[in-house]
Amino acid sequence: MLFVGAAAAAMIAVPGLRRAVAVATARRPAGWPVAAAAVAAALLIAWRAEGALHAAALALVAAAGIAAGWIDAYERRLPDVLVLPAYPVVAALLIATGEADAMLRAAACAAAGMAAYGIGCAAGQVGFGDVKLAGLLGLALGWASWQTALIAAVATAAVGGGQAAVVLAMRRKDFPYGPAMLAGAAAALAFAPWLA
Repeated sequence: MLFVGAAAAAMIAVPGLRRAVAVATARRPAGWPVAAAAVAAALLIAWRAEGALHAAALALVAAAGIAAGWIDAYERRLPDVLVLPAYPVVAALLIATGEADAMLRAAACAAAGMAAYGIGCAAGQVGFGDVKLAGLLGLALGWASWQTALIAAVATAAVGGGQAAVVLAMRRKDFPYGPAMLAGAAAALAFAPWLA
């Protein structure tokens, strides 16, 4: 029943996600890819969340991530209007758990993600939007476990490396990294239980 409810909630969110992308890019993505991403994210969250508060935080990050990922793919930018408001909401949900170890772990993962991507940004390898997204993903994934955050970093590097190889083969020089980060986060949520 939980999975049916999660899938139904995702389908209800699809028009809003498509509208967010359309407003930011003046392009409306096809409905089925957005629906597929939303349903997949919702089912993954229903399966892996560490309780209702974590599920709410992951759902917020997924909704912002799906829209931001599409915008990044179209326009090579991760909009602050989607990423930044999620920070205080995810932090408030985390604080509401009262779990000090989870709070410290999530904060450490967010800081580590922002520091690593900050170095990449200073070197001109990623944009500042990627730095902000790294912090948000670190907060949400670090809440789950150290292993989940680490697996996300490795999966992101693998997806981003594959994407870079394709881009170089096409003789282009830049590509949006946000979708690779989001794919790495989803892979970590899916596979962390078996790899930890």
